Amino acid sequence: MPARDSIHNLVKKAIIKDGWEITDDPYVISYGERFLFIDLAATGHEFNNGNLIAAKQGNFQLALEIKEFRGNSPIVDLEQAIGQYILYQLLLKEVDPVREIYLAISSFTYNNIFSESIGKLVINNLPMKLLVVDLEKVEVLQWIPQRPIEKSSNK
Repeated sequence: MPARDSIHNLVKKAIIKDGWEITDDPYVISYGERFLFIDLAATGHEFNNGNLIAAKQGNFQLALEIKEFRGNSPIVDLEQAIGQYILYQLLLKEVDPVREIYLAISSFTYNNIFSESIGKLVINNLPMKLLVVDLEKVEVLQWIPQRPIEKSSNK
């Protein structure tokens, strides 16, 4: 099993705080003779005005790949994250097609690469889904494109 990013536990705490239940840590994908490890898998439920409205049919399944972007080059880190994200996305389509993949990053990483033109290009054209976490407050700041399950909806 690969080493965890140093922000793994903070992201895990933030996602739990956001109302998600961790189901796998790590989430193991078996494909052919290979085993790959996505950092976390989680399940959420649909809420309306704070009340649970769907527990089984409203489940949303999530996979989170956590990336710290701590190398010497943010572009090299971005290239590696894109490759891993796309590979996991392809594998999930085959083995767990209802599960959505998100790249979990810190607000620092978001502000330093994903808010730039090149980051926006990646988000808009892949499209890449992001979970942005404030590591100091240990909370989810932003879901890109949006939170998969809104806590209050206009249904």
